[in-house]
Amino acid sequence: AICEDLLSNEIIAELRSTTDKLVTAAGSIKASNETYEFIEETKASLPRLERINSPHKVDPVFDQLIRKDEIIDILRLLLGEDIRMQDSKLNLKSGGGSSAVEWHQDWAFYPHTNDDVLAVGIMIDDMTASNGPVMFVPGSHKGPLYDHCSEGFFCGAVNIALEQSKRADVITGKAGSVTFHHCRLLHASKINRSVNGRRFLLYEVMSADAWPLAGCHALYDGIEGMNDRIICGEQTMFPRLREAPVRLPQPTLPNATSLYVMQRHGDHQIYSD
Repeated sequence: AICEDLLSNEIIAELRSTTDKLVTAAGSIKASNETYEFIEETKASLPRLERINSPHKVDPVFDQLIRKDEIIDILRLLLGEDIRMQDSKLNLKSGGGSSAVEWHQDWAFYPHTNDDVLAVGIMIDDMTASNGPVMFVPGSHKGPLYDHCSEGFFCGAVNIALEQSKRADVITGKAGSVTFHHCRLLHASKINRSVNGRRFLLYEVMSADAWPLAGCHALYDGIEGMNDRIICGEQTMFPRLREAPVRLPQPTLPNATSLYVMQRHGDHQIYSD
């Protein structure tokens, strides 16, 4: 679902200036680290900054945003009164060739004891049909969990039939619009070949009674960390179990430092060059 113009111009202006500050700070960094994710297309080209990991840990603006009433009120309707954030990421999707994200389901990366798990996406810039918009396959969250492995390793992408990808909705909206998608929804985005950047801030959130399963890519830092990441209500010590298709994201690639690296392994690439 998309909620158009949910966030004010003032909030978006603050997000833009804060993002610009973080991007400027990355100028002196030559390789990926736990905060900045670079992609090197060829040995002759300069690494391109693709993503800022866990921006809520880097600047309080991003931590405060997911706790704002405009977002929490909707999350309560979807997840209940007790809600935990797992992590956040800021996909920069710069103009002129930023990387594609192949078809995948978030649930494949971090299955929990129940699937009351979703992603919140904040459009910092306008998302248009030409700047690599996100694509959702409607109804796919009610279907199977697809195989995200290739050549014996978890690659974070699925090799779905072309006909199924043709059913996808292209999501567009003005800056300040917010998407909410279920963890089992198939989604992807193509390369941004336009001249305009398309910054998209994502939060992974779940009901507080959804506990991560061992062996997945979920963030588990002890009960103290879980308490710190509560954005509404309180953390429970009693996981709720609900039947859902689960396949652990194993075995992992030896050099799987990011989603972009994982998805370039194997034969599940549709949109990458």
